[in-house]
Amino acid sequence: MDFFHSTTKIISRNKGRSAVAASAYISGTKMENTWDGTTHDYTRKRHVIHTEVMLPTHAPPEYADHSLLWNSVEWNEKKANAQLARSIELALPAELTHEQNISLLRKYVQETFVDKGMCADVAFHDKGDGNPHVHILLTMRPLTPDGKWGDKSRLEYILDAEGNRIPAKQKGRWKTRKVSTTDWDDRGNVERWRAAAADAINRALRDAGFTQGFVDPRSYADQGVQRIPMVHEGPDARAMEKRGIPTEVGEKNREIRQQNKLIDQLEARLTRLNAWAQFEKRMDETLIAKGKDVSNPNLRYILASQIFSSTVPPNRKDRRLKDGTGLLAIMQEYNITDAASCLAAIQTVTAKLYGLKSKRKENHDLSLELSIRIDAFEKWKKYRKFHQAWEKLPEAKRPAFVKQHEYELRQYRSAAEALQRWQADGEKIDYKGWKAALEALNKERFMLDYQLQEQKEEVRRLEVVKREFIRENKQKNHERYV
Repeated sequence: MDFFHSTTKIISRNKGRSAVAASAYISGTKMENTWDGTTHDYTRKRHVIHTEVMLPTHAPPEYADHSLLWNSVEWNEKKANAQLARSIELALPAELTHEQNISLLRKYVQETFVDKGMCADVAFHDKGDGNPHVHILLTMRPLTPDGKWGDKSRLEYILDAEGNRIPAKQKGRWKTRKVSTTDWDDRGNVERWRAAAADAINRALRDAGFTQGFVDPRSYADQGVQRIPMVHEGPDARAMEKRGIPTEVGEKNREIRQQNKLIDQLEARLTRLNAWAQFEKRMDETLIAKGKDVSNPNLRYILASQIFSSTVPPNRKDRRLKDGTGLLAIMQEYNITDAASCLAAIQTVTAKLYGLKSKRKENHDLSLELSIRIDAFEKWKKYRKFHQAWEKLPEAKRPAFVKQHEYELRQYRSAAEALQRWQADGEKIDYKGWKAALEALNKERFMLDYQLQEQKEEVRRLEVVKREFIRENKQKNHERYV
């Protein structure tokens, strides 16, 4: 995971939004907002892997129910412009399993929000497109020790130097100021929460054995990275784009992606040019030290092969350079005689590289789909005994059992619904077949990665040949006008 994405927004009633609707959306459920009588149905929403409500110790246990929690919030906010909830969206590492991601977000949410007194509604989504993420809805009104909603702020008298109240302009009133009862609205919290999220992600990656791919919560500008940040699209714009309806923010992001792609290409080109300049400098110094003609192309080709053989790591050396013919061997194999034939050779190997990348992506996507199905089947099998035990209980004992095994029952239901959905789509539930297919894909991915590395090296070597033609062409043009 080499990027970090986290957005924080306020769900306000004056913008036509509701906390109940937001919870129904992220959890993929149907809820009625009893405050305004509106029912929000998102049961058709897929890819919701895990949902739960995490509560501080003094919160009423019934608030573990999404609907009860947010309907209580709605009824306790009287103002038309009330701020109902804080919404955080956080990208999670695709390198980690679902269980590992759930573990890291539970620890992050508990330490960062719940331990501070907030109720947190958590929903983990993964479409299998390499972009797993979590939605976190946080309450903004604190709970009193007896479990009732407290005040967000209170009025405090402004006192003069002698400690006396100061009269206001209105007769019979005193000057006051609003004081927040918590520090949850502190402007520095967003950066602190982002840093805590990055620490949690990096810690989870290290615990899983990864040594790279760690994230940085700082902006591109703070990191000194030449990138243009993307614009958040939001659910409405995303839904319109998915239906093929262009949106202004979607067009903006497409433009940004294209600009960032050009920046990446420019940086890669500058890196290669700098490397080639250093390489040429080294060849010139070596030839001058040996008293050789630095303009002799054959000598330069042979020297280039020797330098490559001594500097390229053993696992990346081109076998064709071992006989000392160096770049001449590459030119002969691809029938390179001039700049045009060199360009044609580069286009050929580049097309093969893109073909391998496409196969690698197909392999990755299919592996993700199979992993999701295997994970669902294993959860269904693991937690089925809790559902069976619940079915055997008399009606009076079921609520206590549900309270005790809420997580296990939720995992079972989520897995069972996924399996039923795939069956309804005509797919056969074949756990052994999925496992065998995933093992075959893993082996194929290993070979594709090896071939990609070899092909990238091939493109790089041909780029060296091309630069030699460019350099010679510049030298000829210079000699023509000297």
